[in-house]
Amino acid sequence: MKNKTKGYLLHAFGYKDLDYTKLAVCCALSIKTHLIYNNITLVTDDPTYTWLFKSFDESLIRQLFDHIIIAKEKYVSEKRTHYDTPWHNFDVPFNNHNRALSYKYSPYDETILMDVDYIVMNNELDEVWNTPDDLLMNCKAIDLQTKVFGSIDDQRLGSYGIDIFNATLVYFKKTDFSKTFFDLITYIKEEYDFFQFLYGFKKGIYRNDFSYSIAVHIMSGCSSGGIRSFPNELLLTTYQQDSIAEIVTPNKFIFISTDLKEPWKTTLVNISDMNVHVMNKRDYLDNSDRYIELCRREL
Repeated sequence: MKNKTKGYLLHAFGYKDLDYTKLAVCCALSIKTHLIYNNITLVTDDPTYTWLFKSFDESLIRQLFDHIIIAKEKYVSEKRTHYDTPWHNFDVPFNNHNRALSYKYSPYDETILMDVDYIVMNNELDEVWNTPDDLLMNCKAIDLQTKVFGSIDDQRLGSYGIDIFNATLVYFKKTDFSKTFFDLITYIKEEYDFFQFLYGFKKGIYRNDFSYSIAVHIMSGCSSGGIRSFPNELLLTTYQQDSIAEIVTPNKFIFISTDLKEPWKTTLVNISDMNVHVMNKRDYLDNSDRYIELCRREL
């Protein structure tokens, strides 16, 4: 019986306004630095692929990514509003439609689909492999102050709707169940207006969190609790208004946590040996050279 292949799947599309190639490199470095099972496949498009090899040494790219897949599907990019401080926002093109095809893209028997703005700072994800479950996702998130992340709109589809599952991390096996799950996500994406009406969430850009949550609900027999979480059920997530004060080591960040109601109030938070989803992409990119340098010393 052959050993099951295990690996991570990252998506990176675009580099002009926010450099997703650099985010992917940082994410890959965090995986390679902290995890034993650290095969990585990158899904991208032709322009982003070209930019990746212009921006980084080929030797580093080959060291980080075991496979690079050039997606040929064409989607219309949508504008998404980002914050880089509590007082400034900006709109940039955003392409997140290809994640629905993650089952097709993954070359592994077991896959962890991960956002490129997620930073691995411990080895807890090594414990996920060989789980009996076909699918794992988290629906609980906390902020830097260890409070429940966001408003009710970040937790439920509508004030009285279904639980929102976070597509930041998704574990799946190559099984019929997982294939059906991703086929369903594709259908939800194609009929997004209908599902917006059916589930009563606000109109806006296509959200993976929403389509994945609807798919979980349907696959669970239109009930809650059908999909288990990762072993660490709490997803640590910063707000876009938070920022990085200092990157001390590859597993120690000092963040500036912002009070969203009174943004002039801030708190320094030391995050050590804890994985974290960094929402302020521009600020993270501004500090990424330091992070890349520190991680490369560890490899």
